[in-house]
Amino acid sequence: MTRKPTTAALALLIVFLSACASSPPLPDWVATPGSVPGVVRTVGFGEGKDVPTAMEMARRHALLQIVDSVFGERIRYRYQKAGHRDERTDAASVRDFFEAASRGTLVGQRVVHNEVRKISFGYTAYVMVEVPKKDLEKAYRRFVLEEKARRQLYEAEVEGASLLDEGHFRKALRYYRRRVAKEPEGDVWWIGVGAALYRLGHFDEALEATDRALGMNRRSFYGYWNRASILEHLGRLQEGVADRQEACRIRPSEACSARLAADRLRLSLEGR
Repeated sequence: MTRKPTTAALALLIVFLSACASSPPLPDWVATPGSVPGVVRTVGFGEGKDVPTAMEMARRHALLQIVDSVFGERIRYRYQKAGHRDERTDAASVRDFFEAASRGTLVGQRVVHNEVRKISFGYTAYVMVEVPKKDLEKAYRRFVLEEKARRQLYEAEVEGASLLDEGHFRKALRYYRRRVAKEPEGDVWWIGVGAALYRLGHFDEALEATDRALGMNRRSFYGYWNRASILEHLGRLQEGVADRQEACRIRPSEACSARLAADRLRLSLEGR
């Protein structure tokens, strides 16, 4: 037995159909992005209370789709191989790449089309973005290097830094030297060697190891911070203040600023 629709239901259906009929059709480029050799392109959708917010959400959505389509399986495999068996094996790992490596943008990206429409609570934006494949690969290689650096830093803090904190300076030095032998291009291991030598009072050797680390990574906060302390013990306070300032520029914090101010005051009192 079928039931007849009520008057209210019919009225709602008429309103809905009227709204659909009155809505302008989406532009052709939304449904058919097309293909260009050597380029990946897609369309993103975004909503916001104002036009810039909606446009930015749509652009980011398009880029995230590009990243997932090109690197999704590759990135998820890397996480699974590394032993991450939790939610990080799904789209979260792709978002890690998108945020960490691309910082929300990708070199070479270009907005091909865009359109914004007014809706009841704000705006809806449609944005077509394209990125050259070579730039995507470059961003992925940077992501892999950054992931490796984060892993090394975590291991250095868990293993080596714990030995240093517990006063086992010679054990820490042996640990860091073993890691240097395996990964000689890992700046965090050379920083660890320098830190252990510093604690043992071998300041010249500590400076040499730290300089080697900074030669590999000119944006190492720990490299500049440790170098400043080593130079202080070598009587080269003015150079140390410059390194402390660079460390604070790389990673600003109240503690860093306070230490830098104290070093500058000491330098001023010594009349240098």
